[in-house]
Amino acid sequence: MSKEIVNELGSALDNTAALIESFNQEELNKVPFAGSWTAAQVARHIYLSLAGLDKLFNAPAEPANRPAGQQVDEFKELMGNMDIKMQSPEYIVPEDKQFDKQDLIESLKDVKKIAVEAAINTNLETVPPLEDGHPLKGVTKLELVHFLAYHNQRHNRQIKNIRSNVK
Repeated sequence: MSKEIVNELGSALDNTAALIESFNQEELNKVPFAGSWTAAQVARHIYLSLAGLDKLFNAPAEPANRPAGQQVDEFKELMGNMDIKMQSPEYIVPEDKQFDKQDLIESLKDVKKIAVEAAINTNLETVPPLEDGHPLKGVTKLELVHFLAYHNQRHNRQIKNIRSNVK
């Protein structure tokens, strides 16, 4: 199960990069409708959500005192429900600026390499040391990889929706 979800995360990030590639520079930074991020901001948000995963996964971690995948189905259901509008924690809210398409694509490729390698080389049955108040504190690394894969897939659907509104 763990190898498959790591591959799924990698594929989701590849899809994000391909989706961003399908925009021209102007479309990428165009707000599709009121209250929405641009496709560039969604890509930046994905990057921010994965940046530092290697440090987190390489830090000392406690063994889980429950099945490592206990919350996987809950995360899949939550992230798959596009009727729910979620609020991102401030530290992964993208900047309000014009992003360069090639820089975004390169950052997504870089974070994919780092995140996938970190997930492959860690014990996914341990609990990473997240700060008090972090919305995912207490989840296992396995659940975190699932969450990140489903989160990325959710935002890929969002990027497709944005694309249909700016083209």
